Amino acid sequence: MPTSLFQYEMLPTTWFYLSSLLIFAVFGRFNRILSVRNLDVLTLVLLSPGLVYVAMGSAFQGYLWLLVFGAFLFLRLAFDVFLRRRPLMTPNMNFMGLAFSCIAASAFMIPNLFMNRGDACESPRAWRLEQILAAADEADPSRSQISNWPGYPPFLQATADVDRFFAPSQIAWSRAVADMRMRKRLSSDVDFFGFSIKEDSARKKRPAARAVRWASGASDEHDFEFDSATNSRDLEQEGEGSLYPESLNGVRAALVLPNAPVAPSVVDADFSGATDQPAFEGFLADEPNALDVADERESSDSEFLSMGDSASFRWQPLSQEGALIVLCVICLQIGVVVTMILIGRVHFGSVQTGCAAALLYLLLPYINQFSARLDHIAPALLILLAVLLYRRPFLAGMALGIAGSLVFYPFLLLPLWIAFYWKKGLGRFLTGSTAVVLTMAVVLLFIRDPDLPYVDALESMFGNHSLLLRRSDDVWEYLPRFYRIPIISIFGVFCFGYAFFVPQKNLATLTSCSAALMLGVQFWMGRQGGLYMAWYLPLAILTAFRPNLSDRTAVASVVDF
Repeated sequence: MPTSLFQYEMLPTTWFYLSSLLIFAVFGRFNRILSVRNLDVLTLVLLSPGLVYVAMGSAFQGYLWLLVFGAFLFLRLAFDVFLRRRPLMTPNMNFMGLAFSCIAASAFMIPNLFMNRGDACESPRAWRLEQILAAADEADPSRSQISNWPGYPPFLQATADVDRFFAPSQIAWSRAVADMRMRKRLSSDVDFFGFSIKEDSARKKRPAARAVRWASGASDEHDFEFDSATNSRDLEQEGEGSLYPESLNGVRAALVLPNAPVAPSVVDADFSGATDQPAFEGFLADEPNALDVADERESSDSEFLSMGDSASFRWQPLSQEGALIVLCVICLQIGVVVTMILIGRVHFGSVQTGCAAALLYLLLPYINQFSARLDHIAPALLILLAVLLYRRPFLAGMALGIAGSLVFYPFLLLPLWIAFYWKKGLGRFLTGSTAVVLTMAVVLLFIRDPDLPYVDALESMFGNHSLLLRRSDDVWEYLPRFYRIPIISIFGVFCFGYAFFVPQKNLATLTSCSAALMLGVQFWMGRQGGLYMAWYLPLAILTAFRPNLSDRTAVASVVDF
């Protein structure tokens, strides 16, 4: 949003540092350093560097970071069932301040969705991680093939279409790469927590080297190949004439990449060195005089550099369909925030607590990086609605049934919720969930892709390929997949153990255990596992802020007919 907010620009790392300070300032307990509240806040904040790693191209380190700190948060949520004494710890801000902060944080998220979309992005540095991953899927369609992932096929297709709408196109990516090279003169070293991410000739295919190759715009199969006629035509179609001055035509071949980015990943599972030519060495070998030419024409290049990002990424008016997409995403995000506030007001007895939980959710860097992923937001909203409507089992069952039908994994919450309603409301809960699932199965017969057999679509809806992966797109891309077997076994123990062995089945354990299960699936799901934080973050935050809810059992709280 540089032009709309007077050169305002926020890099992912900057937002991580700033939001972390804000979170500790608002929610930290400085008079009780060794408190559960501080531990919860610290754990939630420490999940964010994993997203930064993935965004910078170090995919393995990022997913591994999310796996390690996600495991710690899982243990914290699992231990929550044994906590009884919950002293009231109000935030370091009054209700009016929390309400204003929630509105302000939401107000910054909304224009970000309108402005930073596709080729309308005002700056390539404003691209979110979801946009980078979507661009990688565009470059390799097999990565996002619907038949590879469990879920409701029409919903998965809608998610892919929305991702494609927000993702930068091939032309926008090429412009950003050219601009970056001209500005930085191939300077690609990045310091992250003291570690230098740069090209290393000894281990050219490790994540650090892949990060530089990705940042430079080069892929493994098409390093700096260039079709001057095709790219000159493509780059001139959207603007008035060529984006680059005529003085740069001699180096244009060295600056423009014709291919969309390939997701940064480690090719060799054993992380051994490779023998292929690194991207920058190949560039310098193929174009030995490119930088000299650019240096000789420095005065001409200054005109190009002064154009800035706003010249490359002009505002584009939204079509009616695009406006509906943006408004739909905004409504879903606002729905999550409002539902968290309502849970605080209705079930925790404090609207201030609900606003505090919503503000913490909005400040986390995850929301800044994943603002428009339907398969993240929609299931999260439905799970929260089930918690909000837990006193009405039929409606709660409907919400969980829809969430499970869309992405399958919320179906794994059913044993826990069945155990919760065992003494009262079980029939209505099962009726609501079963009716919704059957309805969506019947509707699938009419709205599925004609090329996709109905049996295959139905199997996908009920979790086909969730246990035995056709391919992986997270940490299991780099690790032997047979390690998933013990993890799935441990998850199964927790899934059914919560149903039978939880000491007290009340709203507190229902919330914390649901968060733990939705976090647990991240360890073995295979599709960007660890990045689907919206499925458990709101519940985990509510668990951290909850009061003593031992009296909110099904027998005492479920509404009669």
